[in-house]
Amino acid sequence: MDIFLIVIIFIFIILLKKLFTPAINPYRFPKVHSWAKQGKYFNFNGYPVFYYDSAVRDTSVANKPTLLLLHGYPTSSLDWLYMRDELEQRFHIIAPDYIGYGLSAKPVKFSYTITSQVNMIEELMNSLGLHKFHIMAHDVGDTIAQEFLARQIDDRQYIIQSTVFLNGGLFPETHRPFFMMKMLKTPIIGIILQFIIPRTLFGSAINRVFGPNTQRNQQELNEITHLLFFNAPYNLLQQLQCYINERVKNRDRWVNAMNTVQTFKKNPIPIRLINGPIDPISGKYMVDRYREIIINPDTCLLNANIGHYPNLEDPENTLKYFFDFHKVISTSSLNE
Repeated sequence: MDIFLIVIIFIFIILLKKLFTPAINPYRFPKVHSWAKQGKYFNFNGYPVFYYDSAVRDTSVANKPTLLLLHGYPTSSLDWLYMRDELEQRFHIIAPDYIGYGLSAKPVKFSYTITSQVNMIEELMNSLGLHKFHIMAHDVGDTIAQEFLARQIDDRQYIIQSTVFLNGGLFPETHRPFFMMKMLKTPIIGIILQFIIPRTLFGSAINRVFGPNTQRNQQELNEITHLLFFNAPYNLLQQLQCYINERVKNRDRWVNAMNTVQTFKKNPIPIRLINGPIDPISGKYMVDRYREIIINPDTCLLNANIGHYPNLEDPENTLKYFFDFHKVISTSSLNE
């Protein structure tokens, strides 16, 4: 009887949530609608994958180096909007939404692993004929970039020219996920939480990683949550969280790669870390760990009140550190 009552209450909560929650439609937001119109779709194993390609707006991309932009969890390629115009002046930009994110497909049954996401992006870049590129990555994008670097050691079928990391869990020992993130990746519990927690609470949770002066307004939070839950299956969040466990399992492979690729005799891969220090998940303490174990650690700290999303909270200074880095590596390559 007790179990039956719990099930009835659970169903009642779900129905109430459905009744009082507006329909999910990210395209109703002008920013998202504009971004979507400038994007393209790529077919990966039968799943449509959205990606932004600056070639849609810029006819001179053939004369520019390529920059692959890797967004974070739980957001989308839209995260790069505030840096897009400046980056496009110097780079051909490719910014995909991973499977399960943003405007890309969100299948119920899919291996939402880092390996699968990298396989998808490799296939995308190959389909575009882009075999040499730079990377800028954030959050789970950092982990994807680490696997890209590891594959440069395994079999270098394409050339990664440089990598810039923004805030992210580069080292599992310094990653501090919130309690809710841990619960969301738990089987059954994660599915239940996705059903019963209002989207407004997800938005509030996202704001916890921003700095005190760079909190997102309600419309911006709505854009994030609508993109996250657009066409989302019942188990999406629980499946997307699998990368947290993968970081532990692949820790040595991914961390060692960051050192090894910098020492290649041919086409070494320079790396820079740009960090928002007040980030409660991967802030200044992660930078301290980075300086301990990464060779030639090149790190830049943003203003003390910048949090987990440098690309949204302080795009101006993030761009400054990014372009300074590229100026240095361009000079170095000319002197070789």
